[in-house]
Amino acid sequence: MEARDLLCRSRLLIMALALALGGALGCDARRTFPWVLVVGTLAWLVLAAGRGRMEWAWVIPALLLFYVGFFVGWHGEMGLEGRRGEAGWARLQGRVEPGNFGRADEEACLFRVEEVVDCPFARPGDGYLLDVKGMDDPPDWGDRLEVEGYLHIFNRPGGRAWGSFRAEKVRPLEGKPGPLLRCAVRLRSTWVGLATNTLPRREAALLSGILLGDYRRLELRDLVALRGSGLIHLCAASGLHVGILAAGLLWLGRRLAIPRRAAVLLQVPLLSLYALVAGLSVPVLRAAVVSLVAGAAFLLGREFDFLSAAGLAVLFLFSRQFDLVASPSFQLSLAAALGVVLLRPPLEGLLGAGRSRVLGLFATSLAAQAAVGPFLLHHFGELPLLAPLSNLLVLPVLPVLMGFSMLSLCLAALRLPGSHILLVPAAPLVRWVLKVAGTFSSARWSLVRVYPFSLAWTAVYFPLLLIALLGRGRTRRRAAVALVLLVSLLLACGLQFNLPAPGSEDTAALTFLDVGQGDSCLLQTPSGVNLLVDGGKEPYLLESKLRSRDIRRLEVIAVSHPEEDHAGGLEGALRACSVGLVVHPPLHGNEGHRFLVLAAEMGIPVREMKRGDRFEVGGLVMEALAPDPAWGEEIPANDRSLVLRVEVDGRSFLFTGDVEEEGLGRLTKEAATPCDLLKVPHHGGYAEGLEEFLLALRPRLAVISVGADNPYGHPSSLTLRALQGQGCTVYRTDLHGDIVIHVVEGGFRVHTSREGATPAGSRLRGPRREGRLALPPFTSIKVAVTSGIPDDPGGKEGTPFIPSRRWSWTRKGRTGHGRVA
Repeated sequence: MEARDLLCRSRLLIMALALALGGALGCDARRTFPWVLVVGTLAWLVLAAGRGRMEWAWVIPALLLFYVGFFVGWHGEMGLEGRRGEAGWARLQGRVEPGNFGRADEEACLFRVEEVVDCPFARPGDGYLLDVKGMDDPPDWGDRLEVEGYLHIFNRPGGRAWGSFRAEKVRPLEGKPGPLLRCAVRLRSTWVGLATNTLPRREAALLSGILLGDYRRLELRDLVALRGSGLIHLCAASGLHVGILAAGLLWLGRRLAIPRRAAVLLQVPLLSLYALVAGLSVPVLRAAVVSLVAGAAFLLGREFDFLSAAGLAVLFLFSRQFDLVASPSFQLSLAAALGVVLLRPPLEGLLGAGRSRVLGLFATSLAAQAAVGPFLLHHFGELPLLAPLSNLLVLPVLPVLMGFSMLSLCLAALRLPGSHILLVPAAPLVRWVLKVAGTFSSARWSLVRVYPFSLAWTAVYFPLLLIALLGRGRTRRRAAVALVLLVSLLLACGLQFNLPAPGSEDTAALTFLDVGQGDSCLLQTPSGVNLLVDGGKEPYLLESKLRSRDIRRLEVIAVSHPEEDHAGGLEGALRACSVGLVVHPPLHGNEGHRFLVLAAEMGIPVREMKRGDRFEVGGLVMEALAPDPAWGEEIPANDRSLVLRVEVDGRSFLFTGDVEEEGLGRLTKEAATPCDLLKVPHHGGYAEGLEEFLLALRPRLAVISVGADNPYGHPSSLTLRALQGQGCTVYRTDLHGDIVIHVVEGGFRVHTSREGATPAGSRLRGPRREGRLALPPFTSIKVAVTSGIPDDPGGKEGTPFIPSRRWSWTRKGRTGHGRVA
């Protein structure tokens, strides 16, 4: 394909993308206004380079559309002025819009406000995420409701949602949705019942994801495996699914001797219905518009051009969502489609595919992967290297799966017998998909992980890719060499070779993560062992923090006790890292947490740990000081927290969970021994006996994990006074952000992600600023340790690190051994 011809065919798409890009920048005008000047300057430079030739005249309307989009996005964003961050009680009337929102544990729907009954900061036309968890009768798409509850406005819109709403009262109103939407809702409910009653849970969840684009019911192990193998797009109801459905309808029309024009006309309502069933997601809408344009071109006898049709789809999607370009689903969907259309033919030529369907399918998968790679790295921090191979094994069975599912759904919707029989042959195919995903994601080298990854690299990558595949002569060869060097650099940075990070120190380090009102601490040893104690309450926040630190494996996750502010975010660790072992305190009655169940389902050993248990791995020694095995349910849950004493490099750290008065008293009498660093119990809340507890420990450094402006008054002034009375240097995550503590000769060196207040008890002057690539600037303070614990680690117990990561476990004088790899 000639470059000039490609540019000519892409004009409508480029102008549509200019409009959408302007809208996305306008939605964040305060930060992006300089980019408006940059784009305008580049446009005039292009015109100057073209010397006024007519083939460059399209740049002027593209530039005008960019500014129109910027104004539209800015005007929409101004609707939040004076309301950002507002929260309070609200009473609203509106309608539930189609869409799959929320996560498996927090399902939600999009509520579009029609009338504000009582709320000073809500506006008609706003869209809010309505939490449906816990509702006895969750609303269906298209239902009109009057809701009353707590409304929170976001600081900036998140897609089509401007805030979140937790309803306390829900009252249905008169008014029914259109017939097409009612049919879509009925089909969804029919399918959920059919799949649930016919297939096992895992197979039903995956098949629902493939058919409806709703992967919220997937088990975490399957979600991680699908993402790690590059098969997660199967559950996104993308253009692939629409294409399979459109091709299936044409094939069925030929079998039934239906005229082709009639079959094409039949696609219009059926594709519209499928788009509604799939929740009007961006990929489905884009593919549906392209398919309808292709059908219209056939009926009118015109030549179909995919690039122009994609431009029309972008214009349609922009009318629904002004910040469309910032949407990951839009970026991935459009990139994959353009990659298949533009890159597949030259890749087939390079592979010598000819008439080989296998090589043709491999080239298609490779083209899509090459196009979406930068966006996967930017949004998720990882790129599955084996995705072309896994797709080669799975894509041939996808049309069969969708065919069985669609026929079964039609029979069930018409209440005809035998609908469940068609799902029986689908079950082994679904298990095949899960088997391929699990196998290809299990290899540690199968993922390239680079986080954060800036989209600015696309300005280098995509021109090189296009020139290397579509160019000619010496320019093409040079671009190919540059592309190979760029990809090689990416692989060298992102493959998991278990090498130390550049500039890393040969010392142990603790990072107390700022996770709000919760606890989370990451401990890293020089031998490469990583221990995570608790994870806060937000999975995506913890996942982001672990990825930003390039943590790819956790040898141990310790759960101090199963409450949301400690265990709620640990699901993010399962997404970001491989995990060797999970330990938790004894649980009584109905105590437990979803994370422990997820870890067990993923095949991770989950062990109970109580006083007297001892764990060693790679020179790191963990000993449980509490809870006592004899403690029962009569002891408060907080006081039965897992209290861990961790020793590494001759230093000792005490993690106390949320122990309060009774737990502190028992620890002081039975198990308290001096330590160098203390994680202050219960976010700095005060409890009787704290002074005696501190006197027994004599810590030199204390860290309080606490959220800013929390409603509990943490940390207590009495706690701070008690710590200062012991001469203890105190750091707080609400003031200092992430706190990184390195073990150095004679003490610790402390870095904080923001300067905050001067640490309590510190006599040091003028903290100096330090920095590190991809992380915020740090404040550094050196803290000396003068407790009675010796500096020489030679007298400490421990096992040397070996590649197999062997561990030993001691309980009541008995020792066991195993392997964490």
